[in-house]
Amino acid sequence: MTGLRVLFRRPEEGQTWALLSRRDEFGFEDLDLLRPPGRFWGDGDLSRADRFDPVLQVESRRVHAVPTPAALLVEKPDDSWMAMTRRSLARLLAWFLVVEDPQRRLEAQAIVTLAHQASVVQHILQQPSLRRVLLADEVGLGKTVEAGLLIKQVLAQNPGARVLYLSPARLVRNVRNEFEKLGLSSFRLWIASADRDAKLTDPHIVASIHRACHKGRIDEVLAAPPWDMIVVDECHHLSDWAPGGGSPVAQYKLVEKLAERLSENGRLLLMSGTPHQGHGARFQNLLRLLRTKKEPESQLAGRVIYRTKEDVRDWDDQPLFPSRQVNPVCVVDLGRDHQRWLTEIHRFFEPGRAERGDNSAQRRAAGWRAGQALQWATSSVQAGLGYLVRQAIRANCKPETLPGLEAALAAIRPYRRGSASEPTRELFARIAGEVRQQIEDADVEDIEDLSDETKWRPDLGHLSELLEDGVELLRATGDAKWNRLYEKILEPAGDEKVVLFAQPIETVTAMAAYLERRTGERPALILGGQSEEERAAEVERFCQESGPQYLVSSRAGGEGLNLQVARRLVHLDVPWNPMELEQRIGRVHRFLSRRTILVDTLVVKDSREVDTYDYARQKLRMIATTMGTEDRFEALFGRVMSLVPPEELSDILGQGAVGPLSPDEQARLTTLVTEGYNQWKRFHDRYSQQQKQIRALDPGEATWRDLATFSRAYLGATTAEGFSSLRFLRQDEEVVEAPQKAEVFSIEGTLYACGDHGGMPVTRDDGTKAERFGLNVAAVAKALRAQAFPTALTGAAHVRWPEDEPRPHEGTFGVLVLVRQSVRREQGATAEQGATLHCVVVTGAGDVRTVEPGAKGTLLRALGRGTVRREPEEAPALVAAMQRAEAALFQELRPPNETDLEANIRHAVTPLLAAIVS
Repeated sequence: MTGLRVLFRRPEEGQTWALLSRRDEFGFEDLDLLRPPGRFWGDGDLSRADRFDPVLQVESRRVHAVPTPAALLVEKPDDSWMAMTRRSLARLLAWFLVVEDPQRRLEAQAIVTLAHQASVVQHILQQPSLRRVLLADEVGLGKTVEAGLLIKQVLAQNPGARVLYLSPARLVRNVRNEFEKLGLSSFRLWIASADRDAKLTDPHIVASIHRACHKGRIDEVLAAPPWDMIVVDECHHLSDWAPGGGSPVAQYKLVEKLAERLSENGRLLLMSGTPHQGHGARFQNLLRLLRTKKEPESQLAGRVIYRTKEDVRDWDDQPLFPSRQVNPVCVVDLGRDHQRWLTEIHRFFEPGRAERGDNSAQRRAAGWRAGQALQWATSSVQAGLGYLVRQAIRANCKPETLPGLEAALAAIRPYRRGSASEPTRELFARIAGEVRQQIEDADVEDIEDLSDETKWRPDLGHLSELLEDGVELLRATGDAKWNRLYEKILEPAGDEKVVLFAQPIETVTAMAAYLERRTGERPALILGGQSEEERAAEVERFCQESGPQYLVSSRAGGEGLNLQVARRLVHLDVPWNPMELEQRIGRVHRFLSRRTILVDTLVVKDSREVDTYDYARQKLRMIATTMGTEDRFEALFGRVMSLVPPEELSDILGQGAVGPLSPDEQARLTTLVTEGYNQWKRFHDRYSQQQKQIRALDPGEATWRDLATFSRAYLGATTAEGFSSLRFLRQDEEVVEAPQKAEVFSIEGTLYACGDHGGMPVTRDDGTKAERFGLNVAAVAKALRAQAFPTALTGAAHVRWPEDEPRPHEGTFGVLVLVRQSVRREQGATAEQGATLHCVVVTGAGDVRTVEPGAKGTLLRALGRGTVRREPEEAPALVAAMQRAEAALFQELRPPNETDLEANIRHAVTPLLAAIVS
């Protein structure tokens, strides 16, 4: 055989192996050979050993060399030149589909992989400096999927890697469910409940960070073998409030110690849609986790990745999310008695304002108590009573010792999941248990947060009067607030599903009871204290087409739920922590939300939040005069208000019981909104540039149309008519729905949607749904291997250029195509790092011109549409030039550069095609 000895076969195989390295051992030649890209076995039809070790170490005498394509140009085929050319073009198309799809957009996934998700994974993997990253993608962009995709790649490169995913306890099962859909079935649960199935010595764990931080568990967690990758979900809970550090909570200390034990090549991925939250020092301390102790602050560059819903696009650069419409508030007038009750609650919790300095700790604690009490009492009378009941319990009162307490307990029934007839003494004991739990663990999600209560002793006489007045007020107002909501918001929504959010548990249960009375159907409920199974069952019930129309949630459902089956969301109250408003909306404004998101808000007339948020909007409109559409302003308002420190806003809201705001309060609010906007702008300007770099990553030149061509030619695919999917397009600064025709194939009796439909279902008018298509579908993967690894010699071709295509060169010319595969040796394993396709045009005079990215696909498609010649073109000078060019290109592509050597990356090159084009 003449020419390069760089391609080899084992006797029992049709596939070729590319030369990675050769060594002389005692007079015998040993070869390290590289298998074709593992994606040819995307359907899993590859042994576990071969999947994890793409390199074959073998003596040269146990394999035989295969002629390269340029060498085959001078050898007579065993069959005919037409057969050889057809095989060569088919093999080229198969390799082109696999190699020119680096972001895996042409694959079918159980969880749809979107452009922004695939690209961020490639961005992180391609840059060695990004081994510690804060992924700050906005709520609803699918950070769990992004983490799962990254973990899949890490495990593909290093099968022995230990991976720990730390999540809030309520999200642990949801994370594992998402991972199983991605094929990450090896992850086990480490949680507090009896159904945990993991030990800390297991290699792949999704763990409750609450359990891990428990004082009885933290030493056990730190004693486990070191991890190779740590993911921390909802990392904004890792708080250290002191400037420069020094006051970390338990979660922060745990992650800091775990990160210190990461190996040199270990990865730390922090994730939060709201990492800043208006506290500069706290955010800077979070960023400290992204550096090793040896790294300077300059190493943080690029390690914060932040993208908004407006930033992300599909593969065709179209929006993935519909717009958001925030409707004018719906105002409920509960009358003067309700206003007087609010005024008395404020006076009870914040007495003697004038006698204290504004900056005293006692003053701030009183303001916090008053602010929380007003939030609950404005949400609903039941919630106000519930708040007062818990204050009585904290003051060691009992129903028999405090007048009005037993009546208040009866008035707030049903409480949580109790019955409407629950004995009041049993209810008292349950609520007392919640109060103790909140004192000990601060994890009851839908009762009030605690402040320092040690110096406050309530006036029990005044508290008794408030309880009695609240019970009477509830009798007088009844369902007035809910009737207003139903008539103005819910009834006009028709049959559409609606998600309703409130802060306190009492408002949620009151609203749910009202809806059941009004409609005869029990709504879905998300409450604090539910097990994961109960919560998942409620979500599943709501998402079913025949399920309840309404889902009512406390703030326990503000994170981790996917409720995009609904596009309508109602705020039953306005949380005084603005971040919670955005988290609520993020439950429905997610990927696969199909229409404009409609947000309504129910407020009580003259309440402090009405004036506060109206004034904040006015000021932000004056500051951000460049915001164009209302949709963009609403998005900005949510982001800016999420950066207003909640304790600062709560202090303003708690200054009085009802509105309007005083001039001093307006001035303070103006300062907060201005500072929030400036913080957002600094954060946006500093970190949003990353998304431009990520979007610029090469998606490859293979398209769904190329896959369609392959499927028709080699799978016998036939077109099925009448299918469409929903898309979003931006027109005149608005995102609009745009149903589009979808290409669907029938292959062996199964209907497949061939195209990028942004994850939207592809259906026919009769309801028939097409399956997702891709390179990893079993029928496709099998056909790819059949064409990519023919048993007969393949690689040379003689083609007549199609007449309707511009020629890259006048007269007869040659085309050479080579593939460079890269692998990395890391922690004792060899991992694929990717493959690139290289193409040149060669002339008879020996000129060689590189085909630039963007033009490769055009050239190779034209070759595929060319006419296969019966007899070869007689062009000895061109053939000789192509053989020289093939050898030169091989020598150019194979050696690693200095960066490759430092990263322990090596290359193998597969000459794929040598075509004479006439």
